Amino acid sequence: MSDLKEGLIERIEKLKVFKTGDFTLASGAKSNFYIDGRVITLDPVGSEIISKIIVNNLDKDITAIGGPATAAIPIISSLVLVSNMLFSRQLKGFYVRSSIKEHGLSNSIEGSVGREDKVAIVDDTITSGNSLINSIKEVEKLGCEVIQTFVIFDRSEGGIEKLEGAGYKNHSIFKYDPEENKLI
Repeated sequence: MSDLKEGLIERIEKLKVFKTGDFTLASGAKSNFYIDGRVITLDPVGSEIISKIIVNNLDKDITAIGGPATAAIPIISSLVLVSNMLFSRQLKGFYVRSSIKEHGLSNSIEGSVGREDKVAIVDDTITSGNSLINSIKEVEKLGCEVIQTFVIFDRSEGGIEKLEGAGYKNHSIFKYDPEENKLI
């Protein structure tokens, strides 16, 4: 395990991001574990480590990074800052709305991304993969090329396989191990 990943798991444990028990997920499904991704992505230490891990694994051709609102927004904000300040790499940031804004410019995508961009899509957690796939489809409508996807937590429920089956390269920082009931 890399020093960054080891530091991140220590922070996850300290902040009690990964919990076991009986939980009802947003989908209504029952689960014996819960990952509170916002706690780690809104933590200054956690968000810096996550950003360093992603930037270290980011394809050199990536020019913009984004993902689904709301979970990806703190990751994107941290990434554009950390990549610029620590890696001298300027990335454009954007997020994909769950529904088109009904006022102003009626955007489905907020931020800076355009036809010429090579894109990475990020999210905190992947379960079915649907929110990442929906974000990818919106970005591709602009004419962008999605090169990579990144998630902090893979719940091991088929989302990664769905992404890879659709031809997208993914990097997960952690994967849930159902036999051990822990993150690996």
